[in-house]
Amino acid sequence: MSDIMIAVDLSAFSEEVINKGVTLAQKMQTSVTLLSVVEVGLGIALPETVAELPARIRDTEEQLAEFKNQYPGADIKIVVATGNPKMVTLEVAHENNASMLVVGTHGRTGLDHMLIGSTAEYIIRHARIPVLVVPYNKEDH
Repeated sequence: MSDIMIAVDLSAFSEEVINKGVTLAQKMQTSVTLLSVVEVGLGIALPETVAELPARIRDTEEQLAEFKNQYPGADIKIVVATGNPKMVTLEVAHENNASMLVVGTHGRTGLDHMLIGSTAEYIIRHARIPVLVVPYNKEDH
């Protein structure tokens, strides 16, 4: 069986998403790919953005390594990509033949949801593999 891919944005909620994904992978006795996409704005590479990119990638790799180290018995591979997070997440998951994708949602509604859009919603609508969405908002609506 191919691995479970866990995609995180390194927000404060990422730890819970990773925990749910790794726990599921351990129950399924499969490996994990831990993915984070460093967003590069609207396809426009400004000189200062390009200069900052290697440091942003390194920082992201270090943060993912810290999460990985919390699960010493798990088979976890780290992948850092660049681009549009929702599109790149799906590309990487499909290219790596992941059996499942685990993502989190920030539970935005109303104007925030309209203006910002929902990465999780986009992924659910366009994925060719099962997607487990870990909700941020634990309260009843």
